[in-house]
Amino acid sequence: MRNNTRAFTLVEIIVVMALIGTILFFAVPRMEGTLLSDESRKVSRWIVLNVAELKNKSVQEQTAYILYVDMDNNLFEIGRGSGDQFSGDPSIDGDALMDAGLLEAEENRRQRFELPRGYRLTSVRFSEESRKTSGTATIRFYPKGYSDRASIHIRDRDNRQKVYVVEPFLARVKIHDDHVRFSH
Repeated sequence: MRNNTRAFTLVEIIVVMALIGTILFFAVPRMEGTLLSDESRKVSRWIVLNVAELKNKSVQEQTAYILYVDMDNNLFEIGRGSGDQFSGDPSIDGDALMDAGLLEAEENRRQRFELPRGYRLTSVRFSEESRKTSGTATIRFYPKGYSDRASIHIRDRDNRQKVYVVEPFLARVKIHDDHVRFSH
């Protein structure tokens, strides 16, 4: 009888797989940590998921929604809007709208998101000329499936900037590391 000396034994395959698994166990978390911190990932995930959800929800329920960006308190809140709140310039003071349209934010904590310690909302831009740096900015989501165009600027504790761009007709938020210019 001939022995087949070309094949790997089961023990050799198991040893190689165990070594690869051990290397990946230590390498993958370090690679992820260098790209985004846990807090930065948490902020990005909340913004991206909720903008997509608000666009979908406004169409499904045929109800207008508002994302309130409170720069003084570094938090986001989600509210329901009515038709009379949705006329005019999106950069208007959102404090009055916030009082009128919030959806039980205190009872439903999912509707409210506070930035982690050391993070701050620096501005919300609606165009190159229209920008809010204090107070509450409102980003509206309409029942017909579109939203206000806005860019949300956030600085982390290392003073790095992230810009989250909400496009009117796209469900996905674009994330940039620097200032974004609006083209007309």
